[in-house]
Amino acid sequence: MGEEIVAIIPAFNEELAIGSVILETKRYSDHVIVVNDGSSDRTAEIARLAGAEVISLSENSGKAKALMMGFQQARVNGFKAFVMLDGDGQHDPREIEAVVSPVLKGEADMVIGSRFLNEADKIPPSGRLVRRYSTASRTLERSRRSPIPSPGSGP
Repeated sequence: MGEEIVAIIPAFNEELAIGSVILETKRYSDHVIVVNDGSSDRTAEIARLAGAEVISLSENSGKAKALMMGFQQARVNGFKAFVMLDGDGQHDPREIEAVVSPVLKGEADMVIGSRFLNEADKIPPSGRLVRRYSTASRTLERSRRSPIPSPGSGP
């Protein structure tokens, strides 16, 4: 495979899951970069022990900044493709090859995966209702030009 695929994992206080996420991810990528986003737990230490390159931010700066730091490091190292995974284990590293294959073959510049494709039957009715509410409220907010509070997290 060579040095083609790098996995970028932003992580904030993920000490419970990060080690196993990295070990599984290493099976399907050439390199793993964990961006420790100001964690107060042992996320960075465990990530290093699991074999990841770790970039530590001094304070929690958000997922977007953590990803940008990971992208910069991947670019410096000259990887041909990168894949983003969450540090909590919600993304399946076994899907990495399917996601990056079109990029490595020159068939696509970017591929966006979704854990919800072909999974509608597995989403409980309450989850479907929340997703419908979220879509409807965003549409309504745009037409009203004012925010509608979220039912799950408050105003």
